[in-house]
Amino acid sequence: MEELFNGLLSISYWDMLANFHGMLGMLLLILFGTAIGLYFSLDKFVQAVRWLKYVLSALVLNLIAVDIVGLYIYGAYRAADGPRTLLKSSPDTSWLHTIIFEHKEMLAYAPWLMVFSALVIVAVLKERLLLPEFRLPRYVVLFSLVLGLVFVLVIAGEAVLVTKVAPLK
Repeated sequence: MEELFNGLLSISYWDMLANFHGMLGMLLLILFGTAIGLYFSLDKFVQAVRWLKYVLSALVLNLIAVDIVGLYIYGAYRAADGPRTLLKSSPDTSWLHTIIFEHKEMLAYAPWLMVFSALVIVAVLKERLLLPEFRLPRYVVLFSLVLGLVFVLVIAGEAVLVTKVAPLK
């Protein structure tokens, strides 16, 4: 047990922060899965709309937290001896910064806006969301969730690609 604690305490501040950022990212997948599952359960049980609203709220907060922690870590990424310097130092890896990393950073703002839109629709319409006349807003909720999840998966894939070449130190 002592070896475990010594190992955990030897992890650098930036590695701990990057791991926390990754943990929040993994939590996103659980919340997206829960939200999509609840979406398809809307007409199955009475509490589904309320639960979906709570899960969407947690999802928006988590997406914002991932972005905030990511912005903070970005400072270490851009440091003089940081991963960005390593990536840009070689023509073989410079594209990872100029294309992949920059794309990842810009795309990171889309998922929370999309999920927030879904949350507003669910929060305003509540149980009326199940009525036939609100079929289009119901589809907008599903579209926002699925596209937000696709964006998160693309962002995570790009992050792994960059991190494998130039880890945060």
